[in-house]
Amino acid sequence: MDAEPSCAICSAPNHAGCHCESERLQIALDQAESRAMDSRLADTREWVLFHARHHIQLAFQRLSSIRQHAQTAYLNSLPHYDVYMRFSGAPPIHPLAIAQLQSQIAEAHAEFKRGIDLDWRASVLRYPEVLDYFYSLVDLKLPGEDSRKVIEPPFAAAGYQDRGYIPAPEVSRVGSEKPKKKKRRDSAGMGRMERMMWAPPEVPSPPSQRPGYGGPVPGGWR
Repeated sequence: MDAEPSCAICSAPNHAGCHCESERLQIALDQAESRAMDSRLADTREWVLFHARHHIQLAFQRLSSIRQHAQTAYLNSLPHYDVYMRFSGAPPIHPLAIAQLQSQIAEAHAEFKRGIDLDWRASVLRYPEVLDYFYSLVDLKLPGEDSRKVIEPPFAAAGYQDRGYIPAPEVSRVGSEKPKKKKRRDSAGMGRMERMMWAPPEVPSPPSQRPGYGGPVPGGWR
């Protein structure tokens, strides 16, 4: 007697090496994971990105602030710079001194821009480290194997007391059950006797409870 069930998808025998059930299980798993995790992952991603951007920008602001102070101090140290600024670039000094000062100012501005770009690049290149840090703060905790929610999920609270597979009654095209012909009492009794003698036993529905899930073990499983 073969007690191994056939494939629930294509009805192939158990020994046929059918992959239908495993493939459908993978699809169902992916769908369940998407329903359970997509919104949580989206919220986590948004939270991590917000804090990572915030700290990268803070790091750049600190670097650029230091560079800005150094730039201002250097310009103020140049000869005639204060007079040059007070006269809006046309101070009453020798033209050669003005030309030299303008060259120094232009070079300082170019160097400052290169430094700002380097500061921003250094800040942005830290994104992988910063993202990893904030993702490490996310607590994804699985319940313990002895948790009551794991041992007794809602669908097992009733002890898996389902009715199994019960064929639907035969229905006519107009939606009503087909009328049954009346039989005489003696002929009906003979028909039942013949079925008991010659017909194979009816296939029972699956057991109402499964062993190992907290409920009493049906006699047929012992």
